[in-house]
Amino acid sequence: MIEEKHFEIGEKYENMKGVFEVIAIRRDSMDIRWENGEEISTTIELQQRIIERMQHEKAMEEVQSSQDARKAKTSVSKSGKQFSGLEDGDFSDLVSKTVWRGRGQLGGAVAQRFKTKLFKFNSWAVLRRPEVNWLDVKRQKQENLPLQAKFYARVEEDFLVFGVHIPAPDPTGSGTSDWQALMTWLAKPENDAWLKKQCSSHDLCLYDSGVQGFSGTVETQKDQWVQRDSDKKEAGIDSLSAFLSDAGQSGALDLRIEKRLGKEVAIEKKQNIAGDLVALFETLMPLYAAAASHKA
Repeated sequence: MIEEKHFEIGEKYENMKGVFEVIAIRRDSMDIRWENGEEISTTIELQQRIIERMQHEKAMEEVQSSQDARKAKTSVSKSGKQFSGLEDGDFSDLVSKTVWRGRGQLGGAVAQRFKTKLFKFNSWAVLRRPEVNWLDVKRQKQENLPLQAKFYARVEEDFLVFGVHIPAPDPTGSGTSDWQALMTWLAKPENDAWLKKQCSSHDLCLYDSGVQGFSGTVETQKDQWVQRDSDKKEAGIDSLSAFLSDAGQSGALDLRIEKRLGKEVAIEKKQNIAGDLVALFETLMPLYAAAASHKA
């Protein structure tokens, strides 16, 4: 049951931005102060709606968690086991009758292995695509969801592909999207060097899935960034952040930083493939954290 909130001076409450204290109340408005010292004047009705919405979302999340638990239990009882690995039939563009993306399968097996304390991840199967995403549960509720960074895994006919996905810049030009936060972070030489090292060590490449911002792949070669096209021709890149910023001007860049694993190798790893995915995601966590650092 959603409880209507009545505010009192000196009492503390919580909205999407965090815990705040009511320091003054007027007829239809009030002054509030967050724990970081920031103060604003706001309408009482607005804060009531925000808190009521949060209560509703929490209640719905609890219901969903309960339903997921029951479904997972049913799935386990029918199959006799939880996720045991990918199978040959999973490597298809079709998603009908496939179960590998579910929270009782690879999606959940990866989510429960995250060790980071910065975020709490859960999995979501992508509609009509052989792909599963992992997002922070708090950020997943925000209105800018399509623009948010996320970890992912997808299957192709001969490969399992996984990494981190950074969608296109905010088309409104607000400058507060995950994309803009990442560009600011990547402009620092030490962060460029860190990403370059990860791409080299883990055999990763940068790829525009929509081929609107750039074609081919961006990879590392002899401690340098290079763009390699479909004909294997290479062109050096002096600044990755400048290259991506220019590519992002298209407004349709769909950046993926990913690893490709052959189907046979992925199948042979059985349930251990979930650990391989988490290991890479944890390695790339500084990049995800940088993209998620701005205030929505």
